[in-house]
Amino acid sequence: MRLNSFDALRILAALAVMVSHAWQVTSGGIDTDPLYRLSDGQMTLGALAVTAFFGMSGYLVMGSWERRPDVVAFARARALRIWPALITVVAATVVLVGPVLSTDPGYWTGAQTWAYAQNLFLHQPPGGQRFLPGMFETNPLPRVVDGPLWTLEYEVGCYTAVLALGAARLLTRESVTALALALALIVWRVPGAQGQPWLYLPLAFATGAALHAWRTRVPWRRDLALAALLLVVAGTAGTGLRPLASTAGLYALLHLGRGWRLAGWGRWGDPSYGIYLWGMLVQQVVVSLGCGLTPASNLLISVPMTVVLAYTSWHLVERRALALKDRPALHLPSILARVRDA
Repeated sequence: MRLNSFDALRILAALAVMVSHAWQVTSGGIDTDPLYRLSDGQMTLGALAVTAFFGMSGYLVMGSWERRPDVVAFARARALRIWPALITVVAATVVLVGPVLSTDPGYWTGAQTWAYAQNLFLHQPPGGQRFLPGMFETNPLPRVVDGPLWTLEYEVGCYTAVLALGAARLLTRESVTALALALALIVWRVPGAQGQPWLYLPLAFATGAALHAWRTRVPWRRDLALAALLLVVAGTAGTGLRPLASTAGLYALLHLGRGWRLAGWGRWGDPSYGIYLWGMLVQQVVVSLGCGLTPASNLLISVPMTVVLAYTSWHLVERRALALKDRPALHLPSILARVRDA
């Protein structure tokens, strides 16, 4: 068993996204989110959890490249992590959930149905990735099917940046640190930058990558982690919660993740990505059936269902897909030579 806490932290972050969405799907907006109210509209609990995801991803993906700086292997591993589970949830949504719950008789011929399927290509026009015809139209949060999918575009964008810098032999501790500092300065000082996901999510990823690059020189101390955490808490009363969460907060989180305090959560698999993909869809379905109309009741019903789906996704789809990443890549010249010799 790996002696770190990253499995546990990813699961907790995915559940925190569901907690945030429990207020949104039952009230119709983000204004009721606990952290949003506490921070005077700076950040929702879900956004904080996504920041944690990106920070851990940057830390772990940087380590993956350092262990095996191979362009093809890296791209294949990242693709096998993202797309098999995504294809499964999008296909199930369009083919199984949509026809059952949609009130639109033209569901199969609607342009939005096929626009939703374009989630598989990650970058979509506004609205194209969020709605299905006749779905959840009377819910407090109307029409939104699976909101978290929008972040995958930025996750894959960060992977691509690592791949490009690595292929060009520019992925060094100095380069990722400079990138993290530049993004932090922009997010902190440029008006309106804190609300731009193409800035604050890469900042979290780059911070995680930089902390991995300097991991042998960073003083990983409990008192410093506590001070960093208190700094983030203080940010709820000011205007810098998002940049503080994406920098100081990630130091505290990664300090915890590097230890073994919460080790062992992954012994049955890693359901974190599945929880993230299925969570809001299940919560919206529960509301549409007239159940879970308060945040607490929504979580009580939705979380067990989502966890079951997530573990099923892990064992039937994700684990099997990830097993392919260590298989030898197909080499076309050798295949042609074998065919010729035969």
